[in-house]
Amino acid sequence: MLSRALFIVALFAWLPAQANVLVTDLSKDQISIRGDFTGETLLLFGAIDPGPHGPVDGVVVVLRGPGENVVLREKRKKMGIWINQAAYPMGPLPGFLATVSSAPLSALIPDDKRRALGIGTDKLEAFLLDGEASDTEQKAALEAFVRLKHADRLYAENPQAVEIIDERLFRAEISLPAGMPVGRYVTDFYAFKNGRVVGYRTGELPVDIVGAGHILGEAAHKQSLLYGLSGVALAVFMGWGVAVIFRRR
Repeated sequence: MLSRALFIVALFAWLPAQANVLVTDLSKDQISIRGDFTGETLLLFGAIDPGPHGPVDGVVVVLRGPGENVVLREKRKKMGIWINQAAYPMGPLPGFLATVSSAPLSALIPDDKRRALGIGTDKLEAFLLDGEASDTEQKAALEAFVRLKHADRLYAENPQAVEIIDERLFRAEISLPAGMPVGRYVTDFYAFKNGRVVGYRTGELPVDIVGAGHILGEAAHKQSLLYGLSGVALAVFMGWGVAVIFRRR
């Protein structure tokens, strides 16, 4: 994370002396999740100025969800039963991560720069928050986490999702699943030429729960004790009501 932050600072220091070749925008300025939300598609688009460097080699767009700390548990089968073994508290890791590009990432940017920018799930980095674990164990736990996120459609990569039109315009679509976490999302747009970043834009995309779900969500997070007691009281009341109805019959 620190290396990425330092790289971004250096990037901004370098870009003003050059021309930032990208102008970007999104089809939505926020995502509102209601009770009937089943997912949607976000359109990301922009323009490329080929004047300063000539036509770019490619464009990469990254949509990164809010960070979270997770506990990754290793399971092993003993006597026919799956049992939790070692636990690896790690973080921060994005709850959602989509990376789309106009060409394979390996063809656009060297591995060291890609790792510094955190582009691609294979370059994700997380820190062990507690305990001890070897590099091999941490790598295996992180790879398992990425596989689970891919299975839930919360992590995705597509090297052909960015379409460049006449070397000046580009567009891409990213699928937002129903189970996406709420919070502040960050959009990063990169233009590459000869392995170098020649254009960069960033922005934010708020994702919020609205309606009754918002009220319940706020209560669950900010007043968890009261929310839990209310749930227990509601369950007791409903159980008592059903018992009364059946007694009358």
